[in-house]
Amino acid sequence: MALAAAIYMVFTVYFYLKPVVPAIEVGSDKFLHFVGFFAGGFLFVILSREEFSKAFRKTFFSFLIVGPVILEFLQVLSPNRQFDILDMVFNYLGWTVPVVIFTFIVRLRTLSKG
Repeated sequence: MALAAAIYMVFTVYFYLKPVVPAIEVGSDKFLHFVGFFAGGFLFVILSREEFSKAFRKTFFSFLIVGPVILEFLQVLSPNRQFDILDMVFNYLGWTVPVVIFTFIVRLRTLSKG
């Protein structure tokens, strides 16, 4: 699973910074940002449940926190890309949704047991 998380980070940076074809429909870009980071949030949930080193979990979580901002600013270096605050919003929404759902489920289970 650690390999999957490392591959996720590499592919996210690659797809975020590669030159884009201007034919993408307006709005679908936001969906792709959401889905891409939803996968990251899902991976983070899995990593938090498995026995991985604390350093690796912190590294991956740091990527989810800092990555959207840094990657969005770096997009100006890539052809046909530009800074968009809504992209960052959808990135953060994407990874927080699975984390919040997971946290909610864990709390419900804890309350039902106790």
